[in-house]
Formats: sequence, C-alpha cells, structure tokens
Amino acid sequence: MASKAKSAYECTVSVNQSILSSLLGSSSSSLVGAIDQGTSSSRFLLVTSNGCMLSTAQVEFEQCFPKSSPYNNNDATSSCVGWHEHDPFAIWDSVVTCIEKTMEELAKRGLDLTLTSNGDDDGNTSLLIKAVGITNQRETTVCWNERTGRLYYNAIVWDDTRTAAVADAIMCENSSSSSGTGSSSKPQDALRSKTGLPIASYFAGTKVRWLIDNIPQLQQDLTSPSERPHVRFGTIDTWLLYMLTGYKRSIAEMENNNDRLAHEAGVFKTDVSNASRWLFMDLERMDWDETLVEA
Repeated sequence: MASKAKSAYECTVSVNQSILSSLLGSSSSSLVGAIDQGTSSSRFLLVTSNGCMLSTAQVEFEQCFPKSSPYNNNDATSSCVGWHEHDPFAIWDSVVTCIEKTMEELAKRGLDLTLTSNGDDDGNTSLLIKAVGITNQRETTVCWNERTGRLYYNAIVWDDTRTAAVADAIMCENSSSSSGTGSSSKPQDALRSKTGLPIASYFAGTKVRWLIDNIPQLQQDLTSPSERPHVRFGTIDTWLLYMLTGYKRSIAEMENNNDRLAHEAGVFKTDVSNASRWLFMDLERMDWDETLVEA
C-alpha cells in the first residue's frame, strides 16, 4: 500500500469471532472484500463464501467547505455557499487505512491475510481474499493527469451546488433541440430520452464542465496535443481502481514535487451504474455518447 498522511480520525474495526473461529479451522476458506466509499466515511468489509460477515472497518475523513475561491466567478471575495469538496488523497488514505487496520486486527487474532492457503492436490495455492468490489458515492468527480500524477483540483462532491448555473446553461443550449420531438417540454428533461436523467448540478457531467471552464492548468493540458491524452476524469470508483492497480512513482519524482502524486499506470475504468450518473451515457446503447459529451 502507498504511504499516507496521518489521519485525525480513528478507524474502528469489528470482527465476528465465531465466524473467524470457523475460518481458522477450515482448510478451504475464501473471502470477498468490499470497499464502501461514502460521502463522510469509508468502510472495508470481508464476507465469507457463504455470505457471513467476518469484519468491518470504518473511518471518517475531512470535509471541505470553501469559504472563498479564486475560481468563484473570478471573484475571490464571493461567497462559496453550497460548495463541497473532498481531497482525493484523503479518500484514498481512508480506504487504505480500513484495509490495513482490518488485516492488522485479523492477524492479531490468528488470521494472516498476506499468506496463501494450503493449496489443492496439485500444490496450487491462493490468497484467501478472492476478489474486492467497490461501491461508492456516485457523482463525486475527480480530475488528474496520469502522466504527471498531479490532481487538477479537489474532488467536487455530488451535493455541491456550484454547477447550478452550468446546468441552467446546458438546459438553455439543449431545450430547443428537444422541442417538437414528442419529449417533455420541461427544460430539465432535454437529455432525458438518452440519459434517463434530468439536467441538474447533481450529476458528474456538470462538474466536468465547471472544471474545464475554471481550472487554468486543465485548460492548458486539454489544448496540448501531448498532454490531452493523459487527462483523466473519473468518479470515485474510477479513482480508487486507478490507485489500487497503479504503481507508486519513483522516489525522485516524489521528492521533486511538493504535492502528493497519483500512482502511474493504473487501470482507468468505470462500470455502467456509475457511468449512468454522468449525463454522458446513452442508456439504450450502454455506452458513452459523443453528442451528450458535447452538450
């Protein structure tokens, strides 16, 4: 696991001792892990192959409510009421903490999850944890550069209302194209026939547009032929998957930067349940739609 900043929040771990005892007495046990990354805390759960809960770990992380910002209509003195952000590294650290604390607690009780099982008749061995799933706060949006590892901005949380004006602009730009098609005449429903969603600040697409409209380094990289392919937008599932599967950067890279850097060469993917909350996905085709992205 990557090194992490010290957290001000305590991680609580709970273990079902009876389930643990049955596992310790079995030679063919297997577990499934679940990362539950929420708005105010992260959890890591371990479940046995027959659906029994072995352990849970949970830790809160810091919430960011900016009081002012240079990106608030170019007026640093303007109020930022309704803004809600997360440090993506605080989210990552909270998940790592839950996993590490779970492994430490189970090891104290005799179950070392870093070891392989005894193996089958052919001598094949495997780890007890067979898979890990991710569930997450949905529309919260992260943007980073996978080449440099730098974040462009904090994660904009799903309930952040700064993009209300963005949603209004999208409604105005698209309401005329949806009129006369037999669809609802409500402006917020201009994209509903494809996305199944109303146009609202809640969804990730509006947050992407705000980032593109307001963050100078992101604008610069998106117009650079060499940097544009390395720009990444993702919801929290994508961010965690990327960090879990990527590699820590070299010591030289880390030492030459004041800010923390994302891993490199991680898997960059999402699933349709998260993708459907962007305003970018055509529900019928279950795929990204270029016309929606351009909208």
